[in-house]
Amino acid sequence: MDRAEAFAREAAERIEEKPNVRGDNDAWFFLVRELRHLSTGRFWEKPWEDVAVNRTDPIPSILEFRDMLEDRGKQLVMVPVPAKARIYPGKLSEEYTPDDPDPLAPFVEALKEEKVRVIDLDAVFRKKRKEGDETPCYCAQDAHYSPAAIEVVADLILAELGVKPVSGSEITQDAAEQLRIEGDQVAGSEWEGAVPAEEVSIRKVRSGGSVGVDPDPESPFLLLGDSHTLVFHQGRETGMHCRGGGLADQLSLRLGAAIDLVGVRGSGLVQARKQLFYRATAEAGFWERKQFVIWVFSEREFTQSFDRMVSIPLDREATNPARK
Repeated sequence: MDRAEAFAREAAERIEEKPNVRGDNDAWFFLVRELRHLSTGRFWEKPWEDVAVNRTDPIPSILEFRDMLEDRGKQLVMVPVPAKARIYPGKLSEEYTPDDPDPLAPFVEALKEEKVRVIDLDAVFRKKRKEGDETPCYCAQDAHYSPAAIEVVADLILAELGVKPVSGSEITQDAAEQLRIEGDQVAGSEWEGAVPAEEVSIRKVRSGGSVGVDPDPESPFLLLGDSHTLVFHQGRETGMHCRGGGLADQLSLRLGAAIDLVGVRGSGLVQARKQLFYRATAEAGFWERKQFVIWVFSEREFTQSFDRMVSIPLDREATNPARK
């Protein structure tokens, strides 16, 4: 058994009948759904009916979405967020190093061969670790990436889109501060109140002097996806820790203007697209205002989504055969 297969088996052995588990490093907590995903190993080499909860290959749905956008003259960039234990396997089990889990590169390359624009965050985060960068890519007690990683992701997205950062706008960034959070892997669990709050470094973004950037429905840039689009953006009262440090904020800072956002707490593959359909149908001229769609969601959705991969049009107009 190679090290990658051994790690996949380790992930399977860590699965319990509860939402999250504690790693060998007792400051780190992991989402069980992500461990189920990692336990599938090289999922892209196996029958989808065996590895996917919904028993369905997600790639046709991804290609359908890409094609529908291109038919409207829109550009799609997909950003799968790696499972935390894929990047920090040693925090889950001290027997493993960052080189041990399978890289996502073969799956990413398969998507690229289908002409899907994909940013391989797994390769980027691994490279940072190999180069000795100790800046955490993930929160220890939360399922999401860290504020520092969000800034890296924002830079990568602009580079992929071929858009240069803008300076001198009314959107500015504060100096780094320490933010105390109770992560979503601790809140509401057996560890709530038993472990100290986690401290993360964050550089908050301001618009017009106020912390945070509100989405702009008129923006040509649309950020779409799961809670990775909401964390550190939507506010502490929603369980997303704070305002001003999310991906929408960091992208708006770099673009010099607020972007638009459709983010959900469910499946980034399916539920986010359904919400996009409802929104685009309700707002006249929605797609005329958009040029870029940045699709961000956890990689676990490739195998752990409970939703059927149904065909989802861009809006109600797309369901009308007379349109063509």
